[in-house]
Amino acid sequence: MEHRTVSSIPGGDSFLGDQGPTEASLIAAVLPYVLMIILLPIGGFFFTKSFIFEDLLSYSDTTANVYAAITSVILLHALLALFIVKAFRGYPVKGSKQD
Repeated sequence: MEHRTVSSIPGGDSFLGDQGPTEASLIAAVLPYVLMIILLPIGGFFFTKSFIFEDLLSYSDTTANVYAAITSVILLHALLALFIVKAFRGYPVKGSKQD
């Protein structure tokens, strides 16, 4: 399998350096976050609605839906923040000294 590097920005240097990451390494780094961002809020909605808000707390169906949706939105924002932090910490800034 051929490992091609992602080309730098036309007319300028990439902040990743001359070589840059391979396409496979980018997919391997992003795919878990994409799956978490898609699957966890949906699964979290149904889990919290059924088991926490309806069974444990005995809320009505409408109230359980609202609270489960709020829980899913909070979970989604936490996962997006995690992805953004990982993206900024993943690569060193050009010009910074590496010891």
